[in-house]
Order: sequence, then C-alpha cells, then structure tokens
Amino acid sequence: MNTFKLRRKTDNFIWPSFVDALASLLIVIIFILMIFVIAQYYISQKLSGKDQALIQLQTEIREISNQLTIEKDITKKLSLEILNIQKELDEKDLTLLQKQSSIKNLQNEINMSEFKLNEQDEKLENKQYKIDKLQKLILEKEKNQSYLNDLINKQKKNILISKTKVDDLTIIISNLKDKIEKLNSLLDDFEKRDKKQKVKNLQLKSTLNSALARRVEELQKFKSIFFGTVKDKLKNIPEIKIVGDRFVFQSEVLFKTGSINIEDKGEIELKKFAEILISLDEDIPQDSNWILQIEGHTDNLPVKQGQAFKDNWELSTKRALSVLRFFIKQGIDPKKLFASGYGSFQPIDNSDTKKGRTKNRRIEMKITQKLNKKND
Repeated sequence: MNTFKLRRKTDNFIWPSFVDALASLLIVIIFILMIFVIAQYYISQKLSGKDQALIQLQTEIREISNQLTIEKDITKKLSLEILNIQKELDEKDLTLLQKQSSIKNLQNEINMSEFKLNEQDEKLENKQYKIDKLQKLILEKEKNQSYLNDLINKQKKNILISKTKVDDLTIIISNLKDKIEKLNSLLDDFEKRDKKQKVKNLQLKSTLNSALARRVEELQKFKSIFFGTVKDKLKNIPEIKIVGDRFVFQSEVLFKTGSINIEDKGEIELKKFAEILISLDEDIPQDSNWILQIEGHTDNLPVKQGQAFKDNWELSTKRALSVLRFFIKQGIDPKKLFASGYGSFQPIDNSDTKKGRTKNRRIEMKITQKLNKKND
C-alpha cells in the first residue's frame, strides 16, 4: 500500500516537468520560425527593390550604349571630314608655297630692276651736275671757244656712253613689260625732282618704250616663226598633238600606268622632238633666251595604295622631271628646260569619263621666254 502510494507520487511529479519542457521547446521553435519568416520577408523585399534597381540600371545602360553608338558614328563622320579638310589644306599649302616662290622670284627681279634704275638715276644726276658746271664755265670763258668746245665734246662722249648703258638696260626691261607703268612712275618722279631734266627724261622714256616695243615685236615675230617651224616638222608625227601653242604627248605614249619611267616607244618620240629643238637652236639669236616649259598632268583618279607616290601632284611632277632629264641626255642645255607638275587640277576634259580621263593624262610642252638676269 505504501509502495503504491510512493510510486503514485513519483509519477505525478515527473509528468508536469516533461510537459513544461515540451511547451518551452515548442515556444522556442515557434519563435525561431517567426524570426525566419520575418527575415525571409525582409530579404524578399530587399531583393525585390534590387531587382527593380537592376532593371532600371540595365535600361540606362542600354540608353547609354545607344547614345555611345550614335556618338561613335558622329565621331567617325567628323574624322572623315577632318581628313578631307586636312587633305584640302595640304593641297592649298602646296599651291601657296608655289605661288610664294613665284612672288619671291618676281620680287627679286623687281628689286634688281629698281637697283639698276637707281644707278642710272644717279648717273644721270651726275651728268646733269657736270652739264650745269660746264654751263658756268661757258659763261666765264666765252673768249676761249676752243677750250669750251673740247669740254663740250667730252661731255657729249660721256652722254653717249650713258645712252649705251641705257640701251643695255632695255634688254632687261624687255622681259619686264608688265613693269612699264612702274618705270613710268619712277621717270615722272625724276621729272618732278629736276625741272631742267624734264626734257631729257621724256626722251629717255620715249626711247625705252620704243626700244621695248621693237624688242617685244621682234621676239613675238621670232617666236611665231620658231613655233611654225617646229609645228611643220612635227605634223607627220601622230603621237605629238599640237594644241594652240603647246605640244601634247598623251601619257600612254610615254609611260605605263602609275610609272615615271619612259618606255622605249616614248623615248623614240621624245628623241625626234629633241632633235628638232637642237637643230633649230643653232639658228636662234643668242639673246632670245628661249626655254622649253614641260608640264605634267594626271586624271582625277587617286593613286593606288602601295605605289611610291603620295598623290597625283607628285606623280605629275616626277613624270615631267623624267622628260626633262631625257632631253638633257639628248644634248639640250639644262638652262633651257623647266619642269612642273599640276596633278589633276588643269584638265582639258571635264566629262569624268574614261575617254576624258585619257585626254587629261598628258605631258604638255611650250616654248616660251625666260627672264633675262644679265647685269649691267
């Protein structure tokens, strides 16, 4: 009986503790589940916000990519425009350098002419001073007529010498026809300086203009005869065309495409032309100062990649130089030759067809006169 009571008491003591432990464990599990659920909700909210931000960021990236593509296209177009502008600037720089060189040469010739005219002016003033002095001597020594005559004769000889030098000066002035107005202006200034010299200056100007006109007429007449003779001797040579006052060789007769080396057929034709010039040179007056101007021309197609030439300017110039060097080998004086290249900028046919481009590829030659730089 006592044993049963003790066991009953013991059983009643253990059961509530076990229930409490299970209840506590259940509460802990529920608490952990609640924390996990809350954490999941919070994380899902964060991830949802980040997804929206990521989608917005991807949209902005696509817009930036599109904008970048547009900017690249614009940059490419601008680069092409810059290259074209740079090419035009290079061509204009080359043309400007050529013009500056021509202006510089012309300025040197003008300075030389002015220097010689100043020398003549000083000589004329010295002559006038001597004449004035002679007139005073005449007034002082009227009785000694013989002595005065000797002095006058000496002065006349000096004036004749001065006139001879003025005639030499007309040779230079003959090549500076476009500067007559400047010479006239200088002579007018001389007239204002000294009224007593006015008549002599007018005579000098008249003499210079008359001599200049005669010389120009003679040179034009000679040039016409010379050109006519050359033209007559070349009429049976079909490879050489005569256009106005120019002799034209098509490039195909002289060169292969893209080459500056004269072909055998071209050498034969150029040799005929050189022989005619050499034979006529013997009959030309020594003071004619004729010169053969050799000009190279190309079509408007750009040079091909891999060739040794940067552009058509260089190709046309080197072809003209090849012809010049060939003429030197044939015996023509190098001082009577001049070469230049014009690229594709002086076409004779603007049709932009194959036939037109063939006409534009050519070597032109013109017999002209160089400036005389002979000193007094």
